[in-house]
Order: sequence, then C-alpha cells, then structure tokens
Amino acid sequence: MSSTQPFNPFTDYHKNLCEYCGGFGALLSFVCLVQHLIFAIPSKITNPMIAEYFFAIIAFLLLALKKQVSIILLIISGIFSAVVVWLWMTHYAFSLVVSLFFIYHIAIIIIIFESKLPQKLKEKRKLELEEEQLWENKY
Repeated sequence: MSSTQPFNPFTDYHKNLCEYCGGFGALLSFVCLVQHLIFAIPSKITNPMIAEYFFAIIAFLLLALKKQVSIILLIISGIFSAVVVWLWMTHYAFSLVVSLFFIYHIAIIIIIFESKLPQKLKEKRKLELEEEQLWENKY
C-alpha cells in the first residue's frame, strides 16, 4: 500500500476500488440498457426500467470519479435494480445480465462499506474544502 499524499486520503486499493468497480458497473449498466432497448417489449411495466439503468450509470460513474454522493446513489440504484429483477421474475422473464447486475450492486455496496470507503470519501471532501480555503486566502 502506498502512503497518502497531503490532499489525497486514498490508498492505491481505495483508488482502484473506486475506478475499476465504478467503470465496470457503468459498463454493466450500459449492457443492461442496450439489452433492454433491443429485446424488451415496450409496455407500461418495462418502460420505467430504462430510467433505472441511466440512474445506475450515473451512480457508478460518480463512484469512478470518487464523489461522496455516489454511495447514496448506489444504494438507491441497488434498490431499483432489486425492483427490476423482481418485475422480470414476476412476469415470467429472465435476464442473466440483469440478475448479474443486481448481484454486482449488492457485492459492491458490501465491499464499499467493508473497506470503509465512505469515510475516505468524506475525508477527501473535507481536504478539498480545506485546500480551496487555503488557495482562496492567497489571492
């Protein structure tokens, strides 16, 4: 593990966790969206699912950018993905990609909290504000 820099509280592990998990999650969300647009029959049940995929893409991209709000958005997106899986199952349809998407959500949320990433993101935001104040006084 590398040491942290003055205004960067992330270790290499936390940095890689954010970037790779966020990037892969956004790609998986995009695959689900493309599959949905190609194969799903438009109806009042399937059309609202499209918004969840866009929401998940945004949440995972914010995780890749190491934004503090991404944790809350990922939890909300995980709940939405559970609803989407439930809707697919109750209407006698199955999508392996959507099921993997839900499992990935759950796994990432658990890994994020086990690695204490929310505290690191709060610390990063606090350091960014301190740095802004430091530079603000020099002008």
